[in-house]
Amino acid sequence: MYRVRLNKERLRNHIQYDWWKYVVCIIVTIAVWNLITTVTRPQTPPDKKIEIFLVGNYVLEESAMAISDRIIEDFPNLWEVNINNIALDKEDPQLDYMSRQKLMVMLASQTGDIYAFDKEEFAKIVEQGAFIPLDEFIEDNRSLIGDDRLEKAERIDTEFDSEPHYYGIPMDGLELFKNTGYDVSDKVIGMTIFSENPSMAVEVLKWILNDGEKVIEADMN
Repeated sequence: MYRVRLNKERLRNHIQYDWWKYVVCIIVTIAVWNLITTVTRPQTPPDKKIEIFLVGNYVLEESAMAISDRIIEDFPNLWEVNINNIALDKEDPQLDYMSRQKLMVMLASQTGDIYAFDKEEFAKIVEQGAFIPLDEFIEDNRSLIGDDRLEKAERIDTEFDSEPHYYGIPMDGLELFKNTGYDVSDKVIGMTIFSENPSMAVEVLKWILNDGEKVIEADMN
């Protein structure tokens, strides 16, 4: 019977030329496992969940989870709040490309309720029709947003509407993300047109703009 002798040289050559096969196997295994766990785990109803995406620089996961816990504590109707980070890095072209691909997948699959972007990036996404106009929201919450932020807010033209609208609110001065690593300067935040929980997304957006203090709605009755 023919037997192959395995020695260090053979092993080194095998790994050198066939390493990519192991990488592919690992990626496929992870993908299959993620698919299985996604399908089999209990799904949170859309009206009990909020997805927030912070696009730009890195966010400390532990700090982001702490904010998620605070939102759930202040909004008992919510069962799940996910703060997702998509880190863009122009100094690392490969990472930047992969992050932008992930961002496009999230938007194309209509995932997420609230997004925060650099001002220029945000304007590009708005032109694709992914965000709702916030003119009425801004008018109703002028005191909460503040004059300084309102002065920095910009109306944007899109091919989907004959008039320019406010789609994002400047985040400058917010203290909520101070310890997360997320730089809010020149960032704007807005709500997606495909949010599955728009009424709660509005309340969470107010909460964010109020630096994590729950906004008490006036009783109109």
